[in-house]
Amino acid sequence: MTKGKKNAPRKPAEQVRTERYNVKTLHEDREYGLYWYAWLWKILRPILIFLCSLLIVIGLVKTGYDKVYENLLGPVNPEDTHYVTFEVESGQSASKIGENLTKQQLIHNKSVFKYMVQFQGLTDKLSYGTYELSPSMTTAEIVAELTSGSQTNERTITILPGWTCEDIAEYLYREGAIKSTDEFLRLCTNTDRFIAESYALKNAQDTGRLGGRKYVLEGYLAPDTYRVFRNASAESIIVRLLQQNNAVIDRVYYGDNTQYTMNEDGTYTAVEAYNSGLSMDQIITLASIIEREAGRTEDFAKVSAVLHNRLRLGWKLESDPTATYLSGVSKFVLTAEEMADQNLYNTYVVQGLPAGPICNPSEAALRAAMAPDMDYINQGYMYYCATDPASDQLAFARTEEEYNAYVSQYRQMWEEYDAKAAQN
Repeated sequence: MTKGKKNAPRKPAEQVRTERYNVKTLHEDREYGLYWYAWLWKILRPILIFLCSLLIVIGLVKTGYDKVYENLLGPVNPEDTHYVTFEVESGQSASKIGENLTKQQLIHNKSVFKYMVQFQGLTDKLSYGTYELSPSMTTAEIVAELTSGSQTNERTITILPGWTCEDIAEYLYREGAIKSTDEFLRLCTNTDRFIAESYALKNAQDTGRLGGRKYVLEGYLAPDTYRVFRNASAESIIVRLLQQNNAVIDRVYYGDNTQYTMNEDGTYTAVEAYNSGLSMDQIITLASIIEREAGRTEDFAKVSAVLHNRLRLGWKLESDPTATYLSGVSKFVLTAEEMADQNLYNTYVVQGLPAGPICNPSEAALRAAMAPDMDYINQGYMYYCATDPASDQLAFARTEEEYNAYVSQYRQMWEEYDAKAAQN
């Protein structure tokens, strides 16, 4: 029998060896391979997304806040740093105050102001009075100011020399100090109400000089600067002005106004006071003419001398401002009709002084009425007229011929000035 061959064992197929990462190869791969930072990115990615989102949100919020601040909360005009007077009247609500602030362009929005005041619980701390506010202030700063108690309940008024009662009424109305010019002017005709308040008014009544006057208080409302309460009535303001006039009269009419001259040897001699024989009210009336006639204080005593000379000789004063007092016209060249107007103030018509003062004169004019320039008295000056209207200077003359020469020289200037003033 034949022995069969044993099958030879097969060689196993060549296996692909797969190396596993060890610590060394993993480190090398992460250090030098393309994706070595993959694990770090998984950590950083959400953080970066969060930060970017946060920045976007912050940017949107800031942009929105800037818009709100610019249009609602911020200053109306950051560059405008000047202060304006703002008044809060007694009993005004936060809404009304906000409305007034908006009208004066001090805040952007009245509702924002109202809600800020209410949110902070400051409604009861809003105080009436006068405040100094600026368009450069924020709404929050204005709220703080209006609740700080820094307001003043007074106002300053300035009455200028030469103003009439009507001028004063119009000025006080413009300043908001009175509610009506008519009320003020009605009070200026009320003798009984103010007779106890004014030396001069009592003197005018006692000497029988009140008849025919347009305003019985004309001449007695002393020009000066005053502090009055913001809620002061027209009546109380008039009382203040009359009281100040009393103080001026005390100094001028009753005070020691002795003047002195120095002699060659250096000694002083008292100048004899000019005795006009005029009453207190007549002095005030004369002073009112001086105030309106002379544009410069240094001419007051000279104008006074001319007027006193005319009164002493029985001449008519022929003062232009007296002729136009009732009409309120101010001009250099009067028409024949204006000079011939039959009224108790027109000194081209009436003999002596007009019915009463034609304005409220200054203390300087009152002193000049009491003490005219004695050189001009003694030298017999009887005339004066304006020169160049722009200069406020006067030319004085002794004779009519000299006066007419001045008129011829300057009349064209007066007419041109009046024509220009009429166009404005």
